[in-house]
Amino acid sequence: MSIVDQDGWTARKRTLRLIDGRSLAYIDSGGSGPTLLLLHGYSDSSRSFSLLEPWLCGYRLVIPDLPGHGGSEVGASMTVADFTDDIVVLTAALSVERFAVIGHSMGAMIGIDLAARLPDVVAALVTISGTVRPAFPQRDPVTDGILGLCDPIDPGDPFFDLWHACPHPVDPSFLAPLSREAAAMSAEIWHGILICFSTLDLTEAAAQVRMPVLCIGGSEDVLFDAGHRLALEDALSKAQSVLMEGFGHNPHWENPEKVSVVLRDFFHVTFA
Repeated sequence: MSIVDQDGWTARKRTLRLIDGRSLAYIDSGGSGPTLLLLHGYSDSSRSFSLLEPWLCGYRLVIPDLPGHGGSEVGASMTVADFTDDIVVLTAALSVERFAVIGHSMGAMIGIDLAARLPDVVAALVTISGTVRPAFPQRDPVTDGILGLCDPIDPGDPFFDLWHACPHPVDPSFLAPLSREAAAMSAEIWHGILICFSTLDLTEAAAQVRMPVLCIGGSEDVLFDAGHRLALEDALSKAQSVLMEGFGHNPHWENPEKVSVVLRDFFHVTFA
């Protein structure tokens, strides 16, 4: 198993120029197997899947930085629908005619929207720590921490210890650049996405999803807990579910090998 080069991650990115002039950064592994589109969570970047990449060798992995994250520029609005619009453009530009989606957290929301929009293109959907109603609770340490962010954001702010907390240890050489990238986002983007989450409900979109779906969740996820998991599974009525006992909101950081086994088993059937 190859060691992930975190220092070289940014240099691997390519750039797509969108019609409005914005840049959308992405990584394309160029594998010869089926294409997997990996969509990261709120404040993360394509780096979120760097630990998982070596375990998915053989697939073609397309991993964008979502608008306002990493190397991608944000548009006039920061809704999940806006982000989906840009991903549709990316997949068309790369001439990806059929692909499966793996979405983590906010990326899972975009994945649901994308699967509902493109039922003949999306072959399968995997949600990791997903939800259909992502409104953050008021008077909560995480919510208060996000609302308290102001420019310039310090990557050493204790908030990031809370935001990136996991029940299992995660490689600090991965978390350090992830925190720097999150801190490089403006407070306006942090706050804008949080506001958009407050009114988002993907229940109807999820009901339109007909392709194979796998929902992966951590039993110790304090951001999208059991209530979120049950609502998601109810909305995606035909989904398979895997609960990872003892894992939190970021199981693909905590144990990428274990997550990859679940993914490979699912895709073995999907792409058979």
